[in-house]
Amino acid sequence: MAIPLGYNLRSLLVRRAGTALSVLSIGLSVAVLVLVLALARGFQLTLKTTGDAHNIVVLRNGATSEGESGMQRDRFRALRAMPGIAIGEDGAPLASAEVYAALSLDREGGGSANFPLRGVMLESFRIRDSAQIAVGRAFEPGTHEVVVGKALLGRIAGCRLGGALELQGQGWPVVGVIDSGGGAYDSEIWCDVEVFMQELDRPVYGLAVLRRGDPVPDDPDPTDAKDDAFRLTIEGDARFDAETHTEPGYFESQSGLLGDILMIVAYFIAGIMAVGAAFGTAVTLLASLARRTREVGTLLALGFRPWAILVGFLFESLILGLLGGVLGVAIAWPVNGVATGTMNWETFTEQAFAFRITADVVLQAVVFSTAVGVIAGLVPAWRASRLPPSVALRG
Repeated sequence: MAIPLGYNLRSLLVRRAGTALSVLSIGLSVAVLVLVLALARGFQLTLKTTGDAHNIVVLRNGATSEGESGMQRDRFRALRAMPGIAIGEDGAPLASAEVYAALSLDREGGGSANFPLRGVMLESFRIRDSAQIAVGRAFEPGTHEVVVGKALLGRIAGCRLGGALELQGQGWPVVGVIDSGGGAYDSEIWCDVEVFMQELDRPVYGLAVLRRGDPVPDDPDPTDAKDDAFRLTIEGDARFDAETHTEPGYFESQSGLLGDILMIVAYFIAGIMAVGAAFGTAVTLLASLARRTREVGTLLALGFRPWAILVGFLFESLILGLLGGVLGVAIAWPVNGVATGTMNWETFTEQAFAFRITADVVLQAVVFSTAVGVIAGLVPAWRASRLPPSVALRG
């Protein structure tokens, strides 16, 4: 005997008020899930899409981030002279020594936060071709000039072309704006590395960035140096005491902690709301069942088996879950692409990014809402399938 799915669909349409209430309660919990997942996805994508696989980040062995790393000047000179590094148009190796630090700066409108400052050589602009000067010009070496990521414009006091940032007790003129296409460099401030080291009273560089001259190996794991002779040569040289990462691999590793925590928070909050939504949906279906006992009895009298009644009622709750998922995504959709920012817990600096409602976020939302709907329908469906025909027909 077939399952009375047509009857169950018509029942949802006939009982529009209960259907709408159930869909709305599930949809609100799904909307919260989508919002936090979109926050996590935006943060992860901003870091994962930063950089070029031809660029190699060289850190001190054991350092988990740029801020923890250190490199002596003589080590950088030896590293810069290694074979395998790309050569620029001027005949010089494409290698840059850098210093990365988090400094507390005043926000526009009040308050303060840690923002990333990167001291670089001019070679960094040629190595990191994804970070281009969109407006203005690069800083003049030996001066206190800075260039700022476009995501910082209007977020830090004085952060505008022609303005000045208050750093280390003095004004640093803003002469250019970096556009890295939505990458992590859009949230950074760049200045001359030697000037920055003097201001911070640091005798050594923090790290080096190299543009490799040989082809990028076909390595599915960008954080793994195996099968990469160039990186293995650097890591195996005792002079450097270094570990290496591809540029995209390094930034991807920096997205892990906060991204994972946001995912956990998303499901925790949505799960709490889903309990209420599932309970409300179950109560609505049970109330509906109380008014439909004759209908269920008629189906049983017509020869539909109890398991068919069970599946039919579960089908109703599944449809409610699906509709709730679609509604939840629709409620959250306007935030897609909206700029925001949060602290990166790996570097303890402010990271700007945008909410991203991607296909996997939508899929997770729909699966979540469907599960909530089915769980909510288990008890009503079981009770409906256990009604004796004779009792059901008497109402």
